[in-house]
Amino acid sequence: MNQNILTLEDYVRAMVQAAGRRLKSGEILAKILTKNDDSGRHGVLIPTEHYDFFPELEIVDINENATTFFNAFDSITCKPVELAWKYYQRYPERRITRLNGILNDKNHGFILAVFVKAMHEDGSESYYIDGALSDEGNKFAQIYPLLFSEKLDPEPGLVALRDISSTELQFDEPLTDLLQKFDQIAEMGWVKNLRSGDTGIGYTFESLVGIEENNDKKADYRGIEIKCKKLKSEGTRSTGKINLFQEAPVWAEKLSNYARLEKIGRLNGDGRLACYSQLTTKENNLGLLLKANDVNAIVELLKQFEQIGYWPYQTLEDRLLEKHSRTAFIKAEISKSGTQFKYKEFVYCEQPSIQKFIQLVLSNEIVFEFTMSEKENRKVRNHGYPWRLNHEDLLDRLFSTKLQLR
Repeated sequence: MNQNILTLEDYVRAMVQAAGRRLKSGEILAKILTKNDDSGRHGVLIPTEHYDFFPELEIVDINENATTFFNAFDSITCKPVELAWKYYQRYPERRITRLNGILNDKNHGFILAVFVKAMHEDGSESYYIDGALSDEGNKFAQIYPLLFSEKLDPEPGLVALRDISSTELQFDEPLTDLLQKFDQIAEMGWVKNLRSGDTGIGYTFESLVGIEENNDKKADYRGIEIKCKKLKSEGTRSTGKINLFQEAPVWAEKLSNYARLEKIGRLNGDGRLACYSQLTTKENNLGLLLKANDVNAIVELLKQFEQIGYWPYQTLEDRLLEKHSRTAFIKAEISKSGTQFKYKEFVYCEQPSIQKFIQLVLSNEIVFEFTMSEKENRKVRNHGYPWRLNHEDLLDRLFSTKLQLR
């Protein structure tokens, strides 16, 4: 690991080669440790949005601690190790323990802990761990700018999740400015809710930042989309679906709207055709389903396993880039009365990934919906072709880069 590191892929490839394997793809989760982190019994605290990076941790009773063990390759000692992935019910929180002792050296500036989940060319998957001290050698100086940015000063608590193929971070003036405004609002402590209901967190934050509400419901700040939500505890999850974008399939045959509805829909209670149907990779009651075809780089639209349309991966990726190129997730604590917010976390995401989109399609977390119905005189009402995400909490999984900056 002493050679020059030019890219994240170079860095991970060296780790994998040291273990005698060949790299195909991978993700890196890195954290600059705080005083509350260590390598031993206490462990490194993992933010809730990164729990799925590690193996599944079964929690039978939320009032009892839980532990699972998993294997990794320690890139510092070049030896295999067994790590512990722990749930502590008291707080509640999750931590990784049994790490290399270098992570306990508090006398050498910043400590960078690195976790890698790598896919090998033979199809197997393994974890790798590494660490670097800012005051020793040039390893920290090489890795830190690749994971974060040379424009971002290191500080305890910074967390990055990067795909090894992701490009250089856009830590530009709009992001810097928005982060400064967030810090000013966070320093205010509890602020009054300026609107009741579910939109209060976002409306209040945007008002304090100086964003005027507009008719197209965009929450953009100089090109950065803002998503505000409640700071959740262990085991909680949002339930509402959100629209990602709308995109019609490329149809296999040219048909009139009515003929199309005849093909995919059925008669409703008033004797008219309708197709209000959610599609996943499992066949639904209308015989409709989705199928990811990596060979042809398309998502197929099937009717009883016959292709009736498709979406090119490139088209879906273009729509992702158009609608969700840069997003700041702002998380707030809500007072018991619901009349005040305390803005506490700032997570920045960019570079949406078609590979991650397809993974969520395969897990049925991203769905496609038909919203068509027959009107009088065989005319058809169509409310569009929405691609939707089942849970808002999953939105940040679409991105190749995710940084917890506060």
